[in-house]
Formats: sequence, C-alpha cells, structure tokens
Amino acid sequence: MKHLKFYAIVLFAMLLTACSSDDDSSDAYENHITVGESVFEMHAVIVEPSLNSVFLSLTNSSEAEIVAISDGTTLSHVDMFTARISYLDLTPGVTYELSEISSLEFIVNGSIVDGEFDNGISQFYKSGSNSDLEVTHGSIRITEYDVDVIRLSFTFTRADGVVISGDYEGSFLYIDNNNLN
Repeated sequence: MKHLKFYAIVLFAMLLTACSSDDDSSDAYENHITVGESVFEMHAVIVEPSLNSVFLSLTNSSEAEIVAISDGTTLSHVDMFTARISYLDLTPGVTYELSEISSLEFIVNGSIVDGEFDNGISQFYKSGSNSDLEVTHGSIRITEYDVDVIRLSFTFTRADGVVISGDYEGSFLYIDNNNLN
C-alpha cells in the first residue's frame, strides 16, 4: 500500500508539471514586431554575413517562400525588417546599440520581384526623408545564436515618440555569399 501511495504522489507531481502554463514566462517570444499599436507577425529570419558587417532580416514570409525567391518567385504583401550590424557575425549574449547598426529599416506591404524588395510603406528607419520616422535610440539583443536557433529582441524609439519592439525565436536561414562556388 505504501508503494501505491508513493506512485500516486509521483504521478500527481508529473501531471502538475506537465500541465503547468508557459504563458507566465517573461522570456516568451512571440515572433513579431510592434510599432506603436500595430503588430506585425514574423515567420523567418535571415542572417547574412558580409564584409565587416552582418545583415539581419526578419520577414512575414516563410523560409520556403524566401528560398523560392531564388527560382524567380514573386512575393507580395511582404513585411521586411533589416538591420546592418557593424560586426563580422552575430554573437549570443551581446546587445548591439544603435551606434553599432549602420542601417535599419522596416517596410510593410512590399513586394519581392526578381529577388529585389520593391515599394512598401516605411514604418521606421535609421535615416530617411521623414525625420519623424527616424529611430533616435535603441538596440538589438541576441540572446541565443547557434546552428539550430536564433533568439533576439529589440527596442527602438522613433523621433515622433513611437516605441518599436520586436522579438523572434526559431530557426533561421544563413546565407554565406563569401563561400559561393
């Protein structure tokens, strides 16, 4: 009987652990970008090292759609966040301040035609023709970055006071143009 009670307690503890909610975690990543009151869902990340910098892009397109672009597929209704960070590659546990980001932009409802991003509506950028849309301060934090997953978050503020935030956790496409044969 003592063994039965012990197994019942163990089973009950396992059920409690299995049913615990993940919703109360402060580290929950939702894979989105928020600009003021507008929320844009993100489905893919692209990391592309270049000479003396790394390009980081988030998009609402899927990884399969991104890969299909190389075959000439045209995509519409594309939301694209891009940041050019002045380092050779991303490093986990590092926060990149705005001064270390040479270009930054988020455009929504654009198209990708012949591999080029076209049109769209600017939500913010580091420098451009509308000073209200320029980001005045902020940073990107890379929490995790290895061959399987990237986890990042960022917060910026536009000159007009609108707060921008975003986060992403998941797989990513790594494009290394330096090793093309």
